[in-house]
Amino acid sequence: MNEIMPYVFAILTGIFTTVEATVNAQLGRIVTPKIATLHSLFVGLLVMLIANILNGTLGQYSKVSNVEFQWLIGGIFGALIIYLMTLTIPKLGVTITLTIVITSQILSSFYIDTFILKQQQLELTKIIGAFLVVMGLYFIMDK
Repeated sequence: MNEIMPYVFAILTGIFTTVEATVNAQLGRIVTPKIATLHSLFVGLLVMLIANILNGTLGQYSKVSNVEFQWLIGGIFGALIIYLMTLTIPKLGVTITLTIVITSQILSSFYIDTFILKQQQLELTKIIGAFLVVMGLYFIMDK
């Protein structure tokens, strides 16, 4: 059962990403994209604060001060992701926006795993898979 949980979590992450992007884009239409981003991050902060308090893990936050700077800037990317999706979805729609996002995630993660972290080998089958992902994007965007 434990072997399947990472796959379940990945599927849920995909679903939650779609729902979050849709909700934030709709909120951004009512208020502004920047306010929608701020609200999303504030609600997320409250949820994670409560979760850490309930789990008794909030004290571990003090370890953050001992971490190298480059591992502390993830929140910048998180804010930009929410903001840019809030701007993009009203213009391109959820499907095209997230297909572009997912394609760019796959290609950039393939590059990072292969050339930076060296956790994967560069293989023809993986190159073909990346090409097929790009072709999928092309077909989704084709008018």
